[in-house]
Amino acid sequence: MKVTPKRSKAKTTNANSEESAIDLEERIRCRAYELYERRGREDGRDTEDWLQAEAELAGERNKPLADEAVKKVRNSRSQAPAKPKPSRLKKSRSSAQSKTEEEARDGY
Repeated sequence: MKVTPKRSKAKTTNANSEESAIDLEERIRCRAYELYERRGREDGRDTEDWLQAEAELAGERNKPLADEAVKKVRNSRSQAPAKPKPSRLKKSRSSAQSKTEEEARDGY
């Protein structure tokens, strides 16, 4: 019986992550340049532009995850059985309390 080793998918995963990292870096670079142009091409703030671009793109990447989490919470709340509202019952006076009040009015 001949045994063949299984091929690892690690190379494919690493290649994909490298491509996505390069793509992300390119998107950050483009956004940072847009910020630079918007500011009137003022030099000396390249690091600030880069960090702002990173923050914006990180927010875009995390927004779908946050939206999905909100949807899950809303769905779980809508599927949960409704909590019964507490009923408001009139509290009846005890007979002893009623007698005491009557006696107080009558001067006893």
